Amino acid sequence: MNTEYLMQYISYGLHTMVKMWNRSPGDGPSPKVFCARKDLQDIYLTDDALFRFLDSHEQGGSYRSLPVLFSINREIYYAFSPSSDLDFLIGPVRFSSPVRMNRDLEALPLSEEDVAAAPECEFSDFASHVLLVYNLLHTSFLSLDDLVTANCMDSSMDDAIMEDFSSLVFDRREQEQPHNPYDQELREFSSIEHGDIEMLRRSLQEDYTGKIGTLAKDEVRHMRNRGIVVVTLASRAAIRGGLLPEVSFSMSDVFIQRLEEESDTAVLLNMMHQFEFKYAEMVAELNSQKAGRPRKDQNPRVDQCKDYIFKHLHEKIRIQDIADELYLNANYLSEIFRQYEGLTITEFILQEKVGLTKNLLSYSPYSYSEIAAYLGFSSQSHLGKIFKKHTGMTLKQYRDQYGVREF
Repeated sequence: MNTEYLMQYISYGLHTMVKMWNRSPGDGPSPKVFCARKDLQDIYLTDDALFRFLDSHEQGGSYRSLPVLFSINREIYYAFSPSSDLDFLIGPVRFSSPVRMNRDLEALPLSEEDVAAAPECEFSDFASHVLLVYNLLHTSFLSLDDLVTANCMDSSMDDAIMEDFSSLVFDRREQEQPHNPYDQELREFSSIEHGDIEMLRRSLQEDYTGKIGTLAKDEVRHMRNRGIVVVTLASRAAIRGGLLPEVSFSMSDVFIQRLEEESDTAVLLNMMHQFEFKYAEMVAELNSQKAGRPRKDQNPRVDQCKDYIFKHLHEKIRIQDIADELYLNANYLSEIFRQYEGLTITEFILQEKVGLTKNLLSYSPYSYSEIAAYLGFSSQSHLGKIFKKHTGMTLKQYRDQYGVREF
């Protein structure tokens, strides 16, 4: 393996220093050092201090088997990655957001200038480089979860969680306050999956003696967390009901952001149910579009085609481009799409563009020409003709009737 190139790759990727010790017999203790930044000096950690620190935290030789992530004063971070022949040290770095480490060197004299001199990166980027080194030098695979569990998780957390769980179960049994029945939840999200709006309404009106789980000690945070859980489950139910994953996920992103902006618990509860109904309505609309079509099991190629269309709705979409993306013949793709969906690819594209136009007319301040350009139409008049053909209304008529007033 070209280890010197690996050192350079990591140094350039993280803008930091990389040291490598060759542990073959006869080699001296001095490491090879590579740093692409000439202005960076490792003033934070000597080699002797490093190995004294590792030895003091070694448990059965563990640091010789897995990467060790550690911090200095919980501000500067390093990773030590061992193997049978080579040891790597990556760092110093700072993280844009603090990350808890199980190992920390405390009381080293670091000024604010010292800390600021270390390059900044995201923890995820740092971890990916550590995993790259480790997995290239070992036959066993180490995942990000394994790395975080070994270095960032408090081993006493599992015991604390189980203690809290046991206490909560006991208290609820004593007070005769179980959670809400699971079958109600099944009816609630099954109604979204099938686009059954009336069934959803009835399931939300059911009465039961159980209690909603406590998801945070603060009441507002509890309601937001509850809303996030409900939106997540509803988005998955809608996908099972036929809604495109990209559509459903994008909606959940918007819904959750709106929940985070609200601080009135009554409004949060109402918003949460509104979002559920929105998902159910969209599935119901899909079901109405498919009414009368022959029932067929879905084809994964058709799903991939629909995903491509959604991701490129703001462009002029050509069937040949979709076929090239999926490594299929364009005529074959067109035929299987028509068989499974009951309409042509072009008709489906226009149907989705019209649906997005409705949303933009209702909930955005964009002009007709801006919407036309955004969706890849040649002109506003071209969009207007297509829109009226599908809805029976002009762009202005639709916005006047359904547009949100604030826009």
